Amino acid sequence: MTQSLVQGGPVVDSMDGLRLAIRAHWHRGALSLWADWKASDENYDKFIETLVERRSDMPEVSSRKHTKTCDDANVNGGKAPEDASTTLAKALDELGIKVQVKDAIHGPRITRYRVLLMNLADSSKLKRSMSQLGLAMNLGEALPTVANGDEAKTVFIDLPRSKDTWKPVGVERLREWAHSGAYDPNQLMVYVGVSVTGENLSFDLATAPHLLVGGTTGSGKSVFLHSLLLSLLLRHTPDTLQLALIDPKQVEFRPYAKLPNLYRDEIATEVIAAREMLEELVVEMDTRYGMFNRLGVNSIGDARRKGHALPYIVVCIEEMADLVMQDQSVEPLIARLAQKARAAGIHLVLATQRPDAKIFTGLIRSNIPGRIALTVQKGTESTIILDETGAENLLGQGDMLLKLPGELLRRAHGVFLKPEQAVAAIGKKI
Repeated sequence: MTQSLVQGGPVVDSMDGLRLAIRAHWHRGALSLWADWKASDENYDKFIETLVERRSDMPEVSSRKHTKTCDDANVNGGKAPEDASTTLAKALDELGIKVQVKDAIHGPRITRYRVLLMNLADSSKLKRSMSQLGLAMNLGEALPTVANGDEAKTVFIDLPRSKDTWKPVGVERLREWAHSGAYDPNQLMVYVGVSVTGENLSFDLATAPHLLVGGTTGSGKSVFLHSLLLSLLLRHTPDTLQLALIDPKQVEFRPYAKLPNLYRDEIATEVIAAREMLEELVVEMDTRYGMFNRLGVNSIGDARRKGHALPYIVVCIEEMADLVMQDQSVEPLIARLAQKARAAGIHLVLATQRPDAKIFTGLIRSNIPGRIALTVQKGTESTIILDETGAENLLGQGDMLLKLPGELLRRAHGVFLKPEQAVAAIGKKI
C-alpha cells in the first residue's frame, strides 16, 4: 500500500490488487536498475556507487523513518543495540570476501567488529568495498569504516547504528574526567569525548599547540567548543589560565561574560574589539619573549619554574571565517600568533562553519597542526580541515575526527551538553 501511494497508484484493497501492485513495483525497479547499469557504462563499482546515492535520496516511508528522527527519547538511547555479526559475515561473503567475525563491541553510536580475514589478499578489496557493504547492511546515508586490527590477519569494521540505540556522553562524564588523575598546571588538558568503543579521549592543548575546528550547522561544533572550554575551566584557576574569547556571532560565549578567567574582562563581539584583542595578544607574546630572554629561558614552563607565575592564554575564535571576511587585517595577526605564540603559552582554537581555502591559508594551516572535523557538507571541506576526506561521512551531533601531530586519525563522539548545563557548570566557577 505504501509503494502504491508513493507512486500515485490506487489503494490496494484486495489480494489481486496486491499482486498487481507488487508486479508493477518490481517492473519499475528492474527498469530503473537496468537504466543505472547502462548509465554507468556497465562498470560494477560505478553502478554500486549509484545505488548507494539513490538509497540515500529515497524517502523514508516505512518504520525506518522513526529511527531517522532525533527526539529526546532517541538522544537518551532507549533501545539496546543488536549484534549483526551473522549479517556482516553474509554480506561480506556476497562481496567475495570470506571472514570470521570474532567479536563485537557496542560503543555509544557504532559497533566495532573484530574480523578475521580468511584470505589476507582480500584486505585491499575490503577497503574498496565500504560503499557496497553499507548498501548490503542497509545503513542508509551512513558508511562503515575499516581499520587494521590488533591481531594478525584481523581488521576492525565499524558499523554505525540507528539513532534510537545511541548512548549520549553526558556532562557528568566530563566532570568525572576533570576530577580524576593528577593535576599538572603546566598542561592544558582538554576533554574531547569518547572513542567509538567508549573510552575517554583527551589531549594536551599545550603540545597541540593550536587547534582548527570545523563543522557545518547541526554538526555539534558549538557544543564541542563549550565542552572544550569547560574541561579547561574545571582544571584551572584564573592564576593559571585566561580565556581570550572572540565571538562575531555575539551569543555563543555569553555564558562566560562574568568569568574571572576572562582576558581583558570582556568578550570581543565587534570586529574592532576583536582586532584590538589580537593586537594586544601579539604585544603580550613579544613581552613574554623579552622576559624569557632576560631570564635566560625558552618557554613559559621554564619561566614558571623560576618563580614567574604567568597564566596560559587560550584564544578561542568562533566563526573565524566571518571575522576575516569583515576585516582582512586580522589574518596576519592570527598567522603571527600561530607561528610564534606556542612557547609564550598562548594557544589558538579557531572554529568555523565554512572551511574555505582562501581564508584558512597554507600559512595558517601549516602552523595549526591540531585538527578536529565534525560533519561537513563536502569532501573538499574535510580536506581543508584534516588534509584528507572523511568528515563528510560523519553522523552529525558531535561525531568527529581528531588529528593531532604525530598521531593517527581518531574518531570520537563529543559531550552532549545543553546550554543550561554549561551555564550551571560555569556558575560554580564564578
